Formats: sequence, C-alpha cells, structure tokens
Amino acid sequence: MSVGGLQGILDRCCVPQRTPGRNLQEFSYTSIAENEVIRMSTVMDLTGQRFGRLVVVERAENDSHNKARWRCRCDCGKETLAMAKSLRSGSKKSCGCLEAENRAAIKTRGGCDVIHGATDTRLYRIWWAMKTRCYNKNHRSFPNYGGRGITVCAEWLHDFTAFQKWSMAHGYADDLSIDRIDNDRGYSPDNCRWATDDEQRHNKRK
Repeated sequence: MSVGGLQGILDRCCVPQRTPGRNLQEFSYTSIAENEVIRMSTVMDLTGQRFGRLVVVERAENDSHNKARWRCRCDCGKETLAMAKSLRSGSKKSCGCLEAENRAAIKTRGGCDVIHGATDTRLYRIWWAMKTRCYNKNHRSFPNYGGRGITVCAEWLHDFTAFQKWSMAHGYADDLSIDRIDNDRGYSPDNCRWATDDEQRHNKRK
C-alpha cells in the first residue's frame, strides 16, 4: 500500500487525539487503521495446509479478541473454525472426532483401562473413514457408499483391532488403499483387499 493510500485510510478512520502540552491545532493520530493493515499483512496464509485431520479451507472472521481464525474441513466431513496457534502447535487436530475416538478406544479389561495406541496412524484413519462413508449422512461420499447400502461388517464395525489384524495379515502397506472386490457389496474380510491406485482404477463401479 502506498503512503498516500495509507494516509487516506488514516484520515477517514482514525480519531484525532489531543497531545497533552501541545497547541490545540496540533494532533497526534491513533493509528487504528494502520495497525490493522500491518496486523493483517503479517498473518501467515494457511489455506490448503493440513494439520492432523484438518485441511484449511479459507480465512474466517476474527474471534471476539480480533484473533485470526481459519475455516477447516475435517477428514470426517465436518467443518470447524480454528486458531492458527492451535493448528501449528498441534493442539487442534480435528473437528473433535479424534478426541471422541480416543475416548471410545479406551476399553476395560480386567479392571484396567487399555488403549490400543493406534488412533493417530494411517490405518486407523482408513478404518474410521471407511465407517464414516457408510454411516455419516453428512459426509460428501455418503451417497456413493451408505446411500447405496454399503456397510461395514460386524467384525470390523466396532473393533479396530480386528481390522488391524486382518490388514497386517493381508498385505497392508502405506502405499496401498483398501479396495472392495465387488463394488456392490460392503466392507468385510472376504470382499476387501489392499490395492494400488491402478488396481483401484480398474475396479471402479461401472
């Protein structure tokens, strides 16, 4: 912004304040607009960046303390607002679904709380996304999955450990994704495999 442009903003937006001990015709300006211009220019653009399960979509309206907020889309399909500091520090990783999953992952065995310890792994995210596509009507992919009657088998639906064991025994790798052999049937051990992108493309629903 040019000096003349900034001065125009100051002339229109700033309230003149009398400086103690000076002539009545001499004023100093409270540079509200100038401060806002400087503050806005120093906000790092996070659009498109991923933080945990969140992908930043766009800048949102500032909060009540005039702090920058960002609109984010979670892997589960929901949107949420987040502060830049929370995203960069890792304290905000999802819309809240990750925290809910972590609580649900705690199982009581013999009076002891046990956590399977995999809630932040790629395999766990695949398992959760698989269920979300089938049962969350607000998810953008629901019409092609749950909306068509695609379901997750009872063995996997509420037991990540069972899904994890099957995956490890049937060729899971970080460069593969889960593929339904028959696209008109649901997710189950006898209808799923770990496939490459090319294999997935050749197995698309006609």
